[in-house]
Amino acid sequence: MVSLPPTKVCYMSSNLESSPRMVGTRVDNFVSELRKQPASGRSLDTPGPTISVVMPSLNQGAFIRKSILSVLNQDYPKVELIIVDGGSTDETVRVVKEFESYIRFWIRERDSGQSDALNKGFAHATGDIYAWQNADDLYLPGSFSAAVTAFKSHPGATVVYGDWITIDEIGDMIDKTYALPVRTPQFPYENMKCYNQAMFWRREAHDRIGDFDVNLNRLMDNDMVIRLIRSEGRERFIQVPQFLGAFRYHAHQKTSLSRVDSKRLEEEQYLTRKYNFHPERSLVGQYHRLVFRAYQLLHALRRGGARYAISKSRKGIAQRGGLY
Repeated sequence: MVSLPPTKVCYMSSNLESSPRMVGTRVDNFVSELRKQPASGRSLDTPGPTISVVMPSLNQGAFIRKSILSVLNQDYPKVELIIVDGGSTDETVRVVKEFESYIRFWIRERDSGQSDALNKGFAHATGDIYAWQNADDLYLPGSFSAAVTAFKSHPGATVVYGDWITIDEIGDMIDKTYALPVRTPQFPYENMKCYNQAMFWRREAHDRIGDFDVNLNRLMDNDMVIRLIRSEGRERFIQVPQFLGAFRYHAHQKTSLSRVDSKRLEEEQYLTRKYNFHPERSLVGQYHRLVFRAYQLLHALRRGGARYAISKSRKGIAQRGGLY
């Protein structure tokens, strides 16, 4: 695994020891209004790779404005935003139309789930680097520049990813997560400290792994990462040690921070069969789970210290009876 040193665009990492409300205020300021020269309003003829961001959406009108602004307000000039809405009945369409001149393509039609929406969106992407951001989550300041810098510094890399924070409904930080170095997974969830909120990949890598699996409505990101690791190899993943994205936790989302629900377990079992993973409760599975728990603990101690490692361990035990 190759790690890059922090760069000047590392906005959040030095401030994460501040109070959650102070961090939340900084994030909120970044997405409070459209800047005078948003990235998508500038010429795409300037040098450098174009980043294509696909944003699937369904009734996220309360948050999509800030998600859009977290793309348009980036300091990197070559960005195209694609929004695929599954038929929202709230204020989503009104918000999207406010930014229509800055959006390369958007569509509102019924789909068969988030994977289907992502496939529709990436079919319209023309960029060199791909990214996916949900309509209730955010990119942090400088994340696009950091990703492009990483790709330029490592021409053989096909995936760049970093750390992320968790925010609440009003934007205050409630947690932070240091991404794990990539390793070949033994379970459907094992490598998911590499999240789409803070992840970028090359177009050619996307072409190699193909469409998102429409059988998945929760764990399409897990599936994507597994396929990228198997297709690209661990050495082509570059970890940037800075906070690139923000995952928003709110009452109406699919993902729960407190428990692993039956739908998630069902999709984990689907991925276990798809990739022929060892069952968790088998002797081999228990061995791999123990090794992975130790790996997570050591990494948490190294990046975040004892308090961080203890906090993550407790949350993981509450969620699924293991670390994280």
